[in-house]
Amino acid sequence: MILYEFQYERPKSLADATNLLIDLPDARPLAGGTDLVPNMRVAVTRPATVVGLGAIPASAPSLQSDGAIRIDALSRLASLAESSLLREKVPMLADAARAVASQQIREMGTLGGNLCQDTRCLYFNQQHDFQFVAPCYKRGGNCCYPFPRNKPGVCWSVYMSDVAPALISLGAGLEIVSRDKTRQMPIEQLFTGDGNRPASLVQGELISAVLVPPLPANLGWGYHKSARRGGLEFATSVAAVALRIEGGICTEARITIGAIRERPVRADGAEKELLGKSLEPALLARAADIAVKEVEPLPHHGHTKSFIVDNLRVHLRRILSKAVERANAA
Repeated sequence: MILYEFQYERPKSLADATNLLIDLPDARPLAGGTDLVPNMRVAVTRPATVVGLGAIPASAPSLQSDGAIRIDALSRLASLAESSLLREKVPMLADAARAVASQQIREMGTLGGNLCQDTRCLYFNQQHDFQFVAPCYKRGGNCCYPFPRNKPGVCWSVYMSDVAPALISLGAGLEIVSRDKTRQMPIEQLFTGDGNRPASLVQGELISAVLVPPLPANLGWGYHKSARRGGLEFATSVAAVALRIEGGICTEARITIGAIRERPVRADGAEKELLGKSLEPALLARAADIAVKEVEPLPHHGHTKSFIVDNLRVHLRRILSKAVERANAA
């Protein structure tokens, strides 16, 4: 792998890192590098300076006094998959971390980096030197070549995080740091839905932590990632479900679908279909049908829309049933 020449900075604190990113506007942060470095290799991004975060220590996940769990954004995904605290308190998140790529990638990739990864498409994520040389919207051109009938400027690339749908269904929040300032926001606000600029962070901002709120005892969950080659492939689709059942009635439902559009998508209509009802198999199947229609998956990476819809419908039914089983057993 031969990269172009660039400057490299290695700060020892988040404060120093955010200062560098603000003072060097053409700089990019690098945590594990599993997303940024391949994109630099094929020259779809060319930061003049790379701010490496590897010298900044990451703290272990911790249980807060209010029952919430604080997870350092620089935590390696492999450590989250094996965390005894996460496996006990939020096993869906541990399963989602384990679903990411291969063990080698999980040993390098971080939670914050996984959330801030760029969107992908087969046209954009390749070397543009001897073929496909015309730039698309994301590279400053005047066409979306996979979807040439798109409105001007609209990039239909796909956000592929395996972890984000689980965190959204868990109602997680983010702690964001910048120069002399820290703020919090719901994780759903991180995603813009714009393939050209998928994350809402501005230059100089970094995710410092993920905050998972305390979960009720009668909450059931389900998670599934579909991929051609399991951990060696980006997802065909990702589905994460959290259902709260009280007295046999669904009082809370969060269904999040990932790896099908420019951002993870909440299936609002399917959630409403479940609320206030006894969750019988026929109702779960109907909710799955509603979900796949409302999220409108994009065909991507060789998968047709009809295949993604059918695949998602089957696995949504299964994980909804599993969530009901877990909630009733709690």
